[in-house]
Amino acid sequence: MATPTAAIEGLFSDEVFTATDLNRRAGTVLDHARNRPVTISRNDEQFALLPREQAGKLFRTVTRMARALALLSDAHCALAGEAPSATFSWLTTYDKGDLKKLTSEVFSAVRTATLGGCDWDVVDAVIHEWRESAMVAQTGVLDSAMYFDELEELELPHPLEVVLAEGGQEPEQGCPKKVRAID
Repeated sequence: MATPTAAIEGLFSDEVFTATDLNRRAGTVLDHARNRPVTISRNDEQFALLPREQAGKLFRTVTRMARALALLSDAHCALAGEAPSATFSWLTTYDKGDLKKLTSEVFSAVRTATLGGCDWDVVDAVIHEWRESAMVAQTGVLDSAMYFDELEELELPHPLEVVLAEGGQEPEQGCPKKVRAID
């Protein structure tokens, strides 16, 4: 029979079933697991039984949390003047003030996601936006656009000229030739 636990080592407050309960009354155990996780106890081992969707959500949460913590760790290194890992080498684009803003935004998004106030996609979006901004800054495209002389207007080349300049071939003009069907 199920024994509700007050708290197993302070982590769980679910119902505990024995392996025998699972074998004899699988339907009842699964009904309880549908509502909230249950623990199946066998000898000195304990197993969690929960819906697959919930297990998937837990796995995705851990994966995204690990990615956010890796970024925050490398941002901390960059703030200390150390080189970040190759994965987050784009952090070197930012000065200390920007790195502090980045860590603050990521911490805030992670805190909100862990409390259920937003989805983890928001955390990914914050990281993505900072990374994309770093890429734009590294290319210098934004700087050149900001200092473009408005009086110096340039005519855009025809797309065909660009293709030919890159070594491409001029596309055939007109309708495609008809292909005769084989009898």
